Amino acid sequence: MKLLSKTIITVFTATLLAQGLNAATTLCYKNDWKSPSTIETAELDGGECKGIYSYQDMLKKGWHLKDIKISKGEEGLNYSYVLSDKELIKVDNSTFMDNKYTKLDYKPMVIRIQNVKDESATINIGNLRVGQSAIIQHNYPNSKSLIVANAYVSESNSSFSTLKILPFLDLKQNALPTSNRKAVDGDIAIVNYLYDSSLIIAPSQDAFSATRAKYKDNNFLHSDIFGAKLKIEHEPLPSKETIQEFAIAQNIGTIFFIIKNKVYIIDTKTFALLETDTISYNFIEDERMPFYTRVEKIETNPFDSILNFKSWLSYIDSFLGNDKRSEEEILLEDEVAAGELTVKGDIYNNYYQTLLGLK
Repeated sequence: MKLLSKTIITVFTATLLAQGLNAATTLCYKNDWKSPSTIETAELDGGECKGIYSYQDMLKKGWHLKDIKISKGEEGLNYSYVLSDKELIKVDNSTFMDNKYTKLDYKPMVIRIQNVKDESATINIGNLRVGQSAIIQHNYPNSKSLIVANAYVSESNSSFSTLKILPFLDLKQNALPTSNRKAVDGDIAIVNYLYDSSLIIAPSQDAFSATRAKYKDNNFLHSDIFGAKLKIEHEPLPSKETIQEFAIAQNIGTIFFIIKNKVYIIDTKTFALLETDTISYNFIEDERMPFYTRVEKIETNPFDSILNFKSWLSYIDSFLGNDKRSEEEILLEDEVAAGELTVKGDIYNNYYQTLLGLK
């Protein structure tokens, strides 16, 4: 009897091992998917999914997740699911598309400047990014202080960095006198000044909300305020100079541009690229120009110079071809009933990629 039991156990174990070794696997995929929150219920292509079964359907049919890969596609995200009919490894897939909290690691750094000569100075902090900005502050004996210059990192090595010194024009007021004081050795440099005060340029409300939640330590000025300025100024397509002037006037140190599924973090004063990161949000076919804002109908002043119209049409032609329509016809063709101006996503992406020098 014992011998029979051992034989049954041996045969049963061998059968399990054989089944484990012969476990079937299949690869299902979905390319250029623009709605990450719905990927698990979308019909997947390839393998046993056959274009008719979703990831959730496959789980119900007894398949198990073995691996998943997510990569950037031409228009959205590419998903590849490796599924097995045997549960070999348990994988928690419940939060794979979550935007994890990210802290922008650019704390203000206070240090005395040295070797001031002409329009440059050095600081004993190394490994900084070229383009990081700073202010130069002079402290008086009576505990008063005065900002005497702007600065930015022009060179940096492992030991020290060189600052380029510029006039401080952030608080321009013609009715008030300005100081003639120049930066001198011993003045204080505050690097990464106001970097936690930011502005978001995003194609949609979902992208805007996802960015604000991901970088929740930053204080974001709502884009409606910038949108209101553009409406008053009749500037539907903000230039680099317009964005900088607005951000500086609002004491904003960094600008977050959301382009496709990436975040580009830019220094306001130098427009230098500080960081890039990925972000997930629901892509939509039509995205807002000039960016997400609840301010409606930001339109060009009809009395502006005809050169502005020609410049915009020239830009449109660069990626839409020889379109004979007027600027107004192009911009307003997709205007929705509520009055919100929406355009094809490639216009938004191309515009800001060009503005940031990414193309």
